[in-house]
This record gives sequence, C-alpha cells and structure tokens, in this order.
Amino acid sequence: MRTRIKFCGVTAQAEAELAVACGADAVGLILAPSPRRISLHDAVAIAATLPPFVTPTFVLVDPDEKTLAAAHAAWPAATLQCAGEEEPDLLDPYAPRILKVLHVAAESTPDELDAACNRYRRFNVLLDTKAGAARGGTGARFAWDRAIDIVRKRPTIVAGGLTPENVGEAIRTLRPYGVDVRSGIERDGRKDEALMRAFQAAVNDADRT
Repeated sequence: MRTRIKFCGVTAQAEAELAVACGADAVGLILAPSPRRISLHDAVAIAATLPPFVTPTFVLVDPDEKTLAAAHAAWPAATLQCAGEEEPDLLDPYAPRILKVLHVAAESTPDELDAACNRYRRFNVLLDTKAGAARGGTGARFAWDRAIDIVRKRPTIVAGGLTPENVGEAIRTLRPYGVDVRSGIERDGRKDEALMRAFQAAVNDADRT
C-alpha cells in the first residue's frame, strides 16, 4: 500500500502548489495559534486551488462548537484535524471529516495509547509527539515501537519529528496509512522544495521495500 503524505503548515497558495508538485495527498492549513497560523478565509482560498484528490486539512486546537461548525461550513470537504483535548461528543457530528490527534509522551505505554484510540474510535487518528505543553510541531519523534499494535489495528497517520532522513525508517517500522510533516521540510521557517522532494522520495523508497 502506498503511504499517504501530508505537508502541514502551508501558509500561501505558492506553498500549496509546491506541496502538490512534491506529491502531497493532503495539505495542512493551521487555524490554531502557531507561527504558521492563517485565517479561515485564507485557508478556504488555498483549499479552492487544490486539485481533486488532494485534501485540505484545517488544523484546530480545542475549538468550541461554533468554531468547529464554522470551519466545516466554510469548506465541507476539508478534514478537521483536532489536536487538543476535544470531547468525542463535540466531534461526533463531523465524524467522517475528523482527524483526531493523539499525543504520545515519553512515558506513554502501548496500553494507554490503545485506551485513547478506543475513546476516539469513531474518528481517524494521527499520532504525534507530546513534549511538555506543546501539542504537535515539536520537531521530536516518539518511540515508534509503542504504536505498532495501534497501526496494525486501524489506518493511522504518524507525525512527530519526521524528516527525509528518518521517514523511511518510520514507514518500515510501522507501515502507517500516512505520514505528516511540517518542520522537517522547512529551512529557516519556510517550505523548502529540495527537502519536500527528498521527503517524497524517501516515502516512495520505503514503500518499495
């Protein structure tokens, strides 16, 4: 199976076009507090430029009901990536579009991760690194071996410290449905075409082995 690629933290149409050219299956548009935060209006404008089969992903952290509804209404085909402590009941009305982020801390055990997945069993899941109070974007990887059972049970996206140098190892270890990268394809805080193409090449190479 081909591993899907999400390039996250896209802030402009030119970056979105570059992401598509470098093999992105999904483009992450951050609506939560972040150096790469953009407005919902700008996110919709970028989403409108994406070709078929490239999914815009609106990244939110602890949205209230109004914010979540507004994001969905603005672009109903967008995935809603929720990276906070959202209650399942809040997400239920949008279940087919939800990508729930589960944070893996240094002390997380496989049983704890399994329990978290069961709590959010109605939604697609992305595993990301937890470091202190940071919710994603840490540039640090988690212990992939702790997630092997989860990835075998359900389609899972893996994030956290991925780079062109280590994404192949992550894929060969976990065989996830997809991988998600932000800082690992940036130089000086900006998307870098050479790194993006190297990331795509590493994913493709791992899929062949």
